[in-house]
Amino acid sequence: MDQKMDQELNKESTHGIPDDSAGFILAERVCWHLLEKKAEDLVVLDLRGMSDVCDFFVLASGQSATQVKALAKHVNNELVGVGQKPRGLEGMNDGRWALLDFFDVVVHIFNVPAREYFQLEKLWGDAPRLDLDPGWFSAADTAARHPDLKFTTATDAGGTD
Repeated sequence: MDQKMDQELNKESTHGIPDDSAGFILAERVCWHLLEKKAEDLVVLDLRGMSDVCDFFVLASGQSATQVKALAKHVNNELVGVGQKPRGLEGMNDGRWALLDFFDVVVHIFNVPAREYFQLEKLWGDAPRLDLDPGWFSAADTAARHPDLKFTTATDAGGTD
């Protein structure tokens, strides 16, 4: 039993985000699409070795029910457009908490009060955590992982919001 626990600990310690795993790359893509629609407080939790359900959670907040629904629909449409069909969708029309299950990545989009109430970050407090903002996508290594995405913002493109 002790040897098995040591193997699990060693397995977990080899995980670190960011990395080039398919799951992390998908989580990163999800974050980009969330940022396209002005999601806030983006967090990626690395659940590898901690959960049998998925490898990553992506958590995001929207300021209104309308924004939560728009964020969920946008992420779903963009991922389906690149061949990532969800295993399940919940709360897409509610506007309080939408859940999109893409196997290795489960996306949780909350309105602010629901996120504060459920506190998934605290529930999974031992998981490695990565907070993402638009600046994350200006790094060369991030762009290299996503050659098909154009990481620009409205200001970079000369437009307005």
